[in-house]
Amino acid sequence: MPLIVRLAWRNIGRNKRRTSLTVAAAVFAVVLVVHMIALTSGMHDRMIEDNVRMHAGHLQLTGAGYLEDRTLERFVRWTPALAATVDSEPGVAAAAPRVNGFALLSNGPASQGVALLGVDPAREGGVSTWPARIVQGEFLDGEAREILLGERLAEALGARIGGEVLVYTVAYTLENAYELFRVRGLIRAPDPRLERSLALISLADAQALFAYDGRVSEVAMLVRDPARLEATRAALAADVAVHSTEPLDVNPWQRVMPELAQLIRIDDVQNYSMLAILVVVVAFGILNTILMSVLERQRELGVMLALGFAPRAIFRLVYIESLLLSGIGLAFGLVLALPAAAVMERHPVPITGDIQKMTETFGVTPVITWELTAWNPAIATSLMIAIALLAALYPAAKAASARPVDALRSL
Repeated sequence: MPLIVRLAWRNIGRNKRRTSLTVAAAVFAVVLVVHMIALTSGMHDRMIEDNVRMHAGHLQLTGAGYLEDRTLERFVRWTPALAATVDSEPGVAAAAPRVNGFALLSNGPASQGVALLGVDPAREGGVSTWPARIVQGEFLDGEAREILLGERLAEALGARIGGEVLVYTVAYTLENAYELFRVRGLIRAPDPRLERSLALISLADAQALFAYDGRVSEVAMLVRDPARLEATRAALAADVAVHSTEPLDVNPWQRVMPELAQLIRIDDVQNYSMLAILVVVVAFGILNTILMSVLERQRELGVMLALGFAPRAIFRLVYIESLLLSGIGLAFGLVLALPAAAVMERHPVPITGDIQKMTETFGVTPVITWELTAWNPAIATSLMIAIALLAALYPAAKAASARPVDALRSL
């Protein structure tokens, strides 16, 4: 072991209480950083996954400009060639064509405006969780003129399983369209507002009702690797352009759900602000330890300079002390934090009570989840090294700039 490292190790052991407190602060910082990043990553991924699986998908293929006005005039011609292109894209795990429209549902004297969604019963389960949200009856199976209603919507209309509701809307041709549909099932949605205003019918029935032959409003897709979302989007956009006569957009979920993307960005800013405060506190702790050590060793440092130690050697000595303190704290912190985060990742914590209702309103599964990735310990390590380097700068410069005579006279 080089002499300068042995000296640094001896120096940090001189005041064991002060060193222990500094190392404990570093350990606490590492544990907090690891768990905060894991918790933030896990919760954000859960929010994204729940929302894309509820309806939006990771990607949406739409007519150009559809997201701006969401009208029937903006459509996708869902041809067999286009379907084969989407299905053959390596990055796409599943795709579901849909027709989005608005309608008035009536049952006797009761009526309610709804968002009417036409889905392909064979494909929808691969993209969304609507089939799993049936609480009464069954999901659509392709039978003509059957409809699924939200529980609260059915209650408002007084509709029951097996009963009929009248669906009235305006078709793509601007003609009035209406048809009787038999209630096949009831859906429980996480958002009560959505549950009061959503009805599902088969894709074929929606195309017939809206005079939308061969057209769909969107094609929702799940990707195999969300980390490669942009690469998959670009590849798919290039492929579908070959098989469509109209301009099409391939929209990532951030464009489809800008509110969710903004919420995640705001949460990131809050979390990183807390990390910045934590970094400053720990940096001042290490700075105080190193600076006090330097001030207590004025005579020793003066003798070392008088004996021929170069100022840069003194500078390195103080820096190595800082790195050793941070390194010890980092090692203990990772040993404590990583196994705990791995256990929490495998065992999410359920949320109950009023907070459960709030999370469900946002369409998020009421659990607290962690996600441990390689970036997590890498970020913690980088932060601790940065803290050590910054905190030792002033004490090291002060020690290296001292003159032997002045150092000895200060005693």
